[in-house]
Amino acid sequence: MLGRTVLALLLLLWPGAASAADLIDATGRSVQIPDQVARVLPAGPPAAVLLEAVAPDLMLGWPSPLSDDARALLAPPAATAPQIPRLTGRDDVADKVKALKPDLIVDYGTVSPHYADLAKATQQKTGIPTILLNGSLAEIPHALRTLGGILHRQERAETLARLAEAILGLPLPQGAAPKVVYARGEDGLTVAAPGTDVTDVFTRLGWHALAPDGQGTFHPASIDAIRALDPDILIFSDPHMQDALAHIEAWRTVRAVREGHAFVAPSLPFGWIEEPPSINRLLGLSWLGGSDPGTLAALFNAVVYGHVLAPAQHDAVLAGFRPLQP
Repeated sequence: MLGRTVLALLLLLWPGAASAADLIDATGRSVQIPDQVARVLPAGPPAAVLLEAVAPDLMLGWPSPLSDDARALLAPPAATAPQIPRLTGRDDVADKVKALKPDLIVDYGTVSPHYADLAKATQQKTGIPTILLNGSLAEIPHALRTLGGILHRQERAETLARLAEAILGLPLPQGAAPKVVYARGEDGLTVAAPGTDVTDVFTRLGWHALAPDGQGTFHPASIDAIRALDPDILIFSDPHMQDALAHIEAWRTVRAVREGHAFVAPSLPFGWIEEPPSINRLLGLSWLGGSDPGTLAALFNAVVYGHVLAPAQHDAVLAGFRPLQP
């Protein structure tokens, strides 16, 4: 009787135990998972980056386009994995997903009623076990260990989890917290809202993310609107913004640009701030926290993505790093 009680407690404390037969995912759902999982389908881009780090050989493909430049920085088989249907998009791709015959579907990101319902509906439509893992920055070590337990890659997952814990444990910058605007797009006018997974890096740093009024994760903006927000720091995700800041006169009216505090975050193979909002955000957290970007790029790519950067590749990753002073 005592032995059964201890076993039950172990199962509660570590969902990956006992052949990973039962898992309580981030939504609170109990999901039956096969003991042997050989084919895993990532539901969206964040899950794909997580899975590429833990078990790239089990990943069926990428649920969003991946450039040749990004693929060149990844280890096989992830570098050559095909594009597959995206479950977290707008289209109903359940039949296409079922045809790929995955043993498991993994989603990773915001734990909200929408994504909880999506995971439940996907499993009901396809009959394939579907789990959602918490994608917040603070939960990265736990997500890695959970996935490693499910896929019997505990040693690999533990290495990654300890790296994540080391980065999350780095001292935070001291002094006044800056105001920051982070924007996507070739024109730099799609601004991320505060309090979302794409601005989680700034929240962790204690910085104040700003955005124009609007609904959803991203708000449309104008240069005038960004100037009115008067951020101390501007960070863009798209490399095209280097040229835009150098040649579009209106950007010079924004204080952060004039003072040389406009940055283009590295984006290869994945964005350092987000895009997608997955474990790659650890790079942005460490970089903005004061760590050397060159060392970060080299170590993170080798340890997490499984590919040692050649000198030319290292230069390409950091091509947009320096602050822009048009």
